[in-house]
Amino acid sequence: MRPLRAERYCTGCAGLRSPARRGRPPPSRVGSLPPPSPSRSHPMRYGVAAPQANAFATPDSIRAVAHAVEDLGFDSLWVSDHIIVPEGSGYIPEFMDEPLATLAFLAAETRHVTLGTSVLILPYRDPVFTAKFLSTVDYLSAGRLVVGVGAGWLPEEFATLGVPFEERGPRTDEALRVFRNLWETETSSFEGRFKKYDKMRMFPKAATSRRGTIPLWVGGNGVASIRRAAELGDGWHPINLSPAELAPLVAQYRAQCGRFGRAPGPVCLRHMPGGRRPPSGDRQPLTGTPAEQAADIQAYAAAGLDELMLSLPARTQDELLSTLRRFMREVAPKV
Repeated sequence: MRPLRAERYCTGCAGLRSPARRGRPPPSRVGSLPPPSPSRSHPMRYGVAAPQANAFATPDSIRAVAHAVEDLGFDSLWVSDHIIVPEGSGYIPEFMDEPLATLAFLAAETRHVTLGTSVLILPYRDPVFTAKFLSTVDYLSAGRLVVGVGAGWLPEEFATLGVPFEERGPRTDEALRVFRNLWETETSSFEGRFKKYDKMRMFPKAATSRRGTIPLWVGGNGVASIRRAAELGDGWHPINLSPAELAPLVAQYRAQCGRFGRAPGPVCLRHMPGGRRPPSGDRQPLTGTPAEQAADIQAYAAAGLDELMLSLPARTQDELLSTLRRFMREVAPKV
């Protein structure tokens, strides 16, 4: 089995569709997770990044991978967020489908899989408009949405959108509070630094879905992100950490939750192929044989991970489909 890394990734796959799809019950509380696919006994959940960028960001490719993710028993399907990027910006795709529109497309093309953003950059959009869009997607998808959020990091993108880069943290915090206010009150009033409204009503509410509200998972590995996840989020969504790096940060996240008097939520790690080598110089996680990759996943679980989101490597549609199949047939059963 080839390792889960390549020079190019997030492509697409050829269609794979079976007559029936597995259902998953809704979470029982905010931020909680449905159980993993009933075909697996291990509690780890597996997600996949949608083919949202570059040559494979087409309706047919997105549709094909969405169907394959459900048919093969993955648990979640994710979209990412960049609106406009500098020319020659490196690994950031210049062609990327807008995430909210892609979410709506995926909601129509799937029936059971959890849908998520990894991550939605909150300062880029008006929080009231965004709250309305997200609650509508959650409602129309029967409560399948998880919203991963971030503060952003690309100064040129902020400048082009007319958002002060130095305000990204406060704007993110306030947007999270606006979401809660609009989703969880019938008649909503709010007074903040960037947004004010009084006795306004917005429907559909997230409460009209099956869960009562939409889980908010805060992305990022830094101190501010962990604080934000503990104070304002329902879960934490780090990226590209080894099990050894993840474990102490999970402990920090849980300690911060205690500081704010809140129960810790799920931890979902995004793994991207071809990333940096661990500080120890050891093999990168999720490379090597199926047994080695399964051992990596067991180490992640021991470090406190609940869900592993994969940006699977592929250069063609057929290669991505083959990688999806190999992971579920050769790696997941060994965990």
